[in-house]
Amino acid sequence: MDPLKVLIVGGGIAGPAIAYWLSRIGAHVTLIERSAEMRASGQQVDIRGQGVLVMKKMGIEAAVRAVAVREPGMQLIGRNGQTKAFFPIAKSGSGKQGFTSEFEIMRGDLVQILYALTENHENVRHLFNTAIKGFTQDDEDRPNGKVHVSFEDGYEEDFDLIIGADGTNSKTREMVLGPDAPDPRRALGGYIGYYSVPSSPGDSDRATFCHLTGSRIIGTRKDTSKLTRVYMIFRGKKPAVDAALSSGDQKELKKALAELYQGGRWECDRFVEALLHAPEADDLYCTPIEEVHLPRGSWSKGRVALLGDSAHCQTAGGYGCAWGLVGAYVLAGEIATLLKKDKSSSTAAIIQGAKNYEEKFRPIATAMHGSYGWFKDSLVPKSSLGIWCLHVFARVAAYLQLGQMDGSDEKTAKWQLPHYPELD
Repeated sequence: MDPLKVLIVGGGIAGPAIAYWLSRIGAHVTLIERSAEMRASGQQVDIRGQGVLVMKKMGIEAAVRAVAVREPGMQLIGRNGQTKAFFPIAKSGSGKQGFTSEFEIMRGDLVQILYALTENHENVRHLFNTAIKGFTQDDEDRPNGKVHVSFEDGYEEDFDLIIGADGTNSKTREMVLGPDAPDPRRALGGYIGYYSVPSSPGDSDRATFCHLTGSRIIGTRKDTSKLTRVYMIFRGKKPAVDAALSSGDQKELKKALAELYQGGRWECDRFVEALLHAPEADDLYCTPIEEVHLPRGSWSKGRVALLGDSAHCQTAGGYGCAWGLVGAYVLAGEIATLLKKDKSSSTAAIIQGAKNYEEKFRPIATAMHGSYGWFKDSLVPKSSLGIWCLHVFARVAAYLQLGQMDGSDEKTAKWQLPHYPELD
C-alpha cells in the first residue's frame, strides 16, 4: 500500500500534534492554516491529566519546561486587592493538578514546539494562507478511495484522509455536517476576553482574580516581567459585545468591554485605560463561553474526521489543550493499528479507525459538558453577598487543599490512555 496521504486543516494545537504522530507511521502530511503565518499567539494554556503523558510520549517535556510560566498558584482577591484565598501549584511529580498546572505555558510557545516536531520532516509540508473550499468522497466500499479537495485558490488535490482541527468555528465541521444541520455550538451565557498591558511593580506573579458585582470577574496572569495579561470574564446578555464580535470591529469591542469594567474598583480603571490606549492591548481576544455538542457518531464521516475543539470544545474548561494532544494520539493510534492489521485497504482503516477514536475518547472529552450549570450563580455571582459567600467557600476549599485533583472529575482521573505500539 502507498503511504497514507493526509490533509490536516488547522494549525493550532491538535493539528500539529497529529501531524507528528502520522509522520511517525510514514504518512505524507499536508498541514494547512488559513492565517498568513503560524498562529503563535494567545494567552496562557495548561497541559493536564493524560495530556501530560502524551506530551512525554512526544518527547517535548524538556522543551515545555524550558519555557513554562513560573506561576506559584491562583488567588482570589477582594475589590480592595486583599487576598481572600490562595491555591498553590501542586507539588511537581505528584500527578496532582491545581488551578495552576505544573505545565503552564503560553499558547504561542506550545504551538512553536509542536510545529518544530515536523518543520523539517521530509513527509510533512506546512502551507499558510490556505483554506479548503469543499470536498467530495469516493464511495466507502472502494478499498483505496479518496477525498477530492478543492482549495479556495482553485487548486485541487486528492487525499486518503482529511482531519478538521480548525477550532470551535470549524469550517470543516460545517462541510461534514451539511448546510441544513443545526449549529452544534451551545452558548453557556458567558464571555471571556484577554489582552496584554504594561506591567506595574505591584502586579502579582500569582494568577489573580477579583469578583465584581454584576456577574463580572477581572483577573491577571504574568508570564514575563514587561507585560501583565488581563482577563475579563462576565455573563449576561451584552448586545454591544455581541455586535462588536459579529462585526469584527476591535475598536468597538474595546469600547464595549471598557464600559463593562470602568469604575469596577481594584485595578479596573488602569486596565480599562490600557485597553483603550496601550498598543500592547491590540492582542485583545474575546469569545463567548460555549460548548460544541455533536450527535453521537458524527465526529467523522467517511474519510473525514474532526479533532480537538472542532469536535468537543468547552471554552475555558481547562482541558482544551490536553484533550487536543490526547485526541491526536488516539486518532492516529486507532488508524495506525488498523493499517497494520490490513495493508490492503486504507479506506477501511481510516473509516473504522475514526469511529473507534470517537468511541474511546468521546466519553472522556465530553465528560465535563454541561458542568457550567452552576456557572451563573456560584462562579460569577451578581451581588456582594454572593461574592462574600464564594470567598468563604474558597477559603475552606484552600485550607482543605480541594484545589489539587487528579483530573477534572473521577471519570477522567481514572481513564487510562491507550497504548499504540505502532506509534512508538
